[in-house]
This record gives sequence, C-alpha cells and structure tokens, in this order.
Amino acid sequence: MRRWVVIYLVLMVSCSDGDDVAQGPAPQLEGVWELVEQYADPGDGSGDFKKVDSDKIIEFFEDGILSSNGELCGLQSASGDKTYGTYVVNDSLNKFSIDNYILPEDCDNYKIFFHLEGQHLVLSYPCIEGCGQKYRKQ
Repeated sequence: MRRWVVIYLVLMVSCSDGDDVAQGPAPQLEGVWELVEQYADPGDGSGDFKKVDSDKIIEFFEDGILSSNGELCGLQSASGDKTYGTYVVNDSLNKFSIDNYILPEDCDNYKIFFHLEGQHLVLSYPCIEGCGQKYRKQ
C-alpha cells in the first residue's frame, strides 16, 4: 500500500496544470515570420530545403495565439485566407522538441512542431516522408 501512495505522490508532483499553455513570453518567437524555404523528400532521403517565392507569414503573439495569411493544416506555401491557432512552448526553442508545437484551428489533433535554427523558424509537419518549412523574421 505504501508503494502506491509513493507512486501517487510522484505523479501528482510531476504533473502540471499548464502543459498546453505557452509557458511565459518567448521574445525570440513573438512577431512576424515570412516563409522563405520549403522541404520535401520524395522518399529516398534526397530532399532538401528549396527557396520559395511566397507572401505567406505567421505572426506569433505573446498570449500563445498565432495568425497566418495562409493555410496551416498542411504544407502549403500559398497565402490566402487568414487562419488562426495556438502555440505551446515547453522546451528550449534552440532544438527540435515535441514539446514545442502549433495547434492550427480547424485541424483535428494536428500538431506542427517547431524550433529555431540560426535566424530561421523551422516548422516540421506530420508527413510520411520528411517535409517542413523555414521562416525568417521580418
């Protein structure tokens, strides 16, 4: 019985109520980012980021909300209708982590993982083959 009490206490202490809320301000992230490169792999490992001519942007706000002038539910470079979502930062932005992600509105359980790589914001989409986008801060 004592073992179950210890396990329960460990679980209660390690859980937090705010796991799906942006953890404090992310000053490097807040602001407007413009799409500059897109990555797609045909399945043989030969994929690479290629420059794109796009007007698509993503704007991150301090309160964990973001907006874009294009679709976020898939790997698209076209600008168009305004879309919204939320973002979560639970780990360092300077490395890939499944704890940092975007939740676009109107996309059922769709997470886009993100991190900073030099001067770029890198979005990693859920693709069977590798795919992603790089944005540069305006």
